Amino acid sequence: MDSRVEQNIPEEYADNLTLTKDEMTVYDIPATYERVVEKLREFKIARNKFINGYHVRLTPNYRPRLEAFTNNISDPVGKAVEYKLDNEEEYNEFNIQLNKLYAIMSKEENAYINDCLLCGRSEASLKTKFDLGREIFTTIKNSAIVRFGIVFNIIEYK
Repeated sequence: MDSRVEQNIPEEYADNLTLTKDEMTVYDIPATYERVVEKLREFKIARNKFINGYHVRLTPNYRPRLEAFTNNISDPVGKAVEYKLDNEEEYNEFNIQLNKLYAIMSKEENAYINDCLLCGRSEASLKTKFDLGREIFTTIKNSAIVRFGIVFNIIEYK
């Protein structure tokens, strides 16, 4: 019997495609921020309401992990473009999309969405954790807001 254990080494990708300041000039970031915060409030309520659905969680290294407690699979055909979390199927679809978004965002962007917007931690704690300067942090923050807004069709333009 082979006693070797297969070691699973997580890969880190170099193509997180964080948006630059120039790429974000067409977006109204303060208005989008308000819509993102409202969508995340709705998400937090739905997470408690639909306890048996799909749930996106982040590992300590800020990589996404989709957990499911049921075998229900949502049918994305015929869904409205705007996500409203009124039923469990829509909540599950939101989590699947959020998992995909987290998978392509950088660790710092994921940390901003999770730590600052969902968990209520301060931006200063995130700057310290990743040793980020003010300008770099602002770019990461705005990129995370814009990318979230684009994926969930709540982006505002100037």
